[in-house]
Amino acid sequence: MVKILADDLHVLTGSYALDALPDPERAEFERHLRHCPSCDAEVRGLRETAARMAMAQAVSPPPGMEQRVLAAAYRTRQLPPLPPAHHRRVPRRVAAFAAAASVAAAVALGITQVSTQHQLESTRASAAAISRVVTAPDARIETTRTSAGGSVSVVASAALREAVITAAGLGSLPAGRVYQVWVISPSGARSAGLMAGPSTLLASAVVPGDRIGITVEPAGGTSKPTTTPVAVLPAWP
Repeated sequence: MVKILADDLHVLTGSYALDALPDPERAEFERHLRHCPSCDAEVRGLRETAARMAMAQAVSPPPGMEQRVLAAAYRTRQLPPLPPAHHRRVPRRVAAFAAAASVAAAVALGITQVSTQHQLESTRASAAAISRVVTAPDARIETTRTSAGGSVSVVASAALREAVITAAGLGSLPAGRVYQVWVISPSGARSAGLMAGPSTLLASAVVPGDRIGITVEPAGGTSKPTTTPVAVLPAWP
């Protein structure tokens, strides 16, 4: 068994909160959790969010939804075997991220109020796009703590020119303010979307040399950053 490096333990909060860690890694993370208040706070926040989502009022799914979802699962290509252990450090971190993202997508699909075929297809396409990036052969992950609390992780694929940004444990904002994600290049910054609480979003047209930044902006977002970023990290390590 390959021992998880200390720095890697901090990025497993999402996988742990979603019960997506194998037993050996779960035991090691739980030992780490007893001595890491920030990770403990992130796990509690993620579980609280999951509990609130689970209590959301559901509506009856459209006819045939279950059959379509099951059919899609059968058509989904499975991941290849992991490489030998001595080549596994970066893939291990990406695999953990992929597990959390996959479980989160499954939970969201199960509890989101899906009332039309268009909504179902949109949810499926979003989950597939995220999965495509985090399972890409050249996927690389970068993680940092933020000045607003919590952490931000970026998984990027140079071949796909896409990046998946996930935030957990970000501090609460006052009314009328929101976290906004930016793709920062030498020519400037462009918005990749807004975040509220634990979130995952996909950024396109991301190339080597670009950076990912998060700022606090007025509700609805802005066309360019107006505050100092709470986090900036490269799309590729």
